[in-house]
Amino acid sequence: MNIELKYFTGTGNSLKVLEICNSIFKNSGHATSISEISLNEKSLPESNFLGFCFPVYAFGIPRICRKYLKGLEPFKMKQNVFLLITAGDSEESGFAISECRKILRKKNCEIIYSAIVQMPINWTTSPKPPYPPSKEEAIKIIKEAEIKTKEIAQDILDGTVKHHDFNYPKRFSIFKFYWDYLLFKYLGVQNMWRLFEVYNSCNACGLCAKICPSNSIQIINQKPVWSETCEQCMRCVNFCPKESIYQLQGGDTKGKNKYHEPDYKPKYNYS
Repeated sequence: MNIELKYFTGTGNSLKVLEICNSIFKNSGHATSISEISLNEKSLPESNFLGFCFPVYAFGIPRICRKYLKGLEPFKMKQNVFLLITAGDSEESGFAISECRKILRKKNCEIIYSAIVQMPINWTTSPKPPYPPSKEEAIKIIKEAEIKTKEIAQDILDGTVKHHDFNYPKRFSIFKFYWDYLLFKYLGVQNMWRLFEVYNSCNACGLCAKICPSNSIQIINQKPVWSETCEQCMRCVNFCPKESIYQLQGGDTKGKNKYHEPDYKPKYNYS
């Protein structure tokens, strides 16, 4: 079989999950291709399986993922698709699967499998718990995710059909769940970039700008400045060598654990 794999990741979780799937598929003798989504990509090759893996941001998928899926040309032949979503809590996937499903159905895609894989939280600027785990705790979570992902990959190869049920955190009321989802989707993410600041420890090394997946950071007057295309992926926060980046309104990061998947090395952009 030919299997096409596409992902978006902030700190490596979604890539890790697809890399595990990729390894299982390859070891089973299938031809695979794995790559990061690009808004410039408007068509994908026909394949036996097309797999997506995205993170959850406030009970939905990132804007860039939504825009990418909407920009794809419909497939001429029915395309079998599996959807994997990474989340800091398996009960917080919310509308992530349904958002993808709604868009992909219009692209002549049939969702044959969907699942949530719990990975370590990376939202270091959260004004309240939960925060990123310690390195030891993160490794434990990742190992458990590896086991689950291998089972998922084998399910897909075996032709097992599974669909993740919609869910939201038990600690939330339905009103608070919808409030947080809609607030972030239609107001929060468009403005949260304004909250980014740096401590005096920032030395304007520019790493944050070089690794930003949405090209949303510029170094101006020896200081990083964010823009409205910021996805709140936390890559800049968790890779900053000086741990200098934080957010206003309760987003302090001093003394907090930082997290990125241990093997993840983000690509540099020089645009």
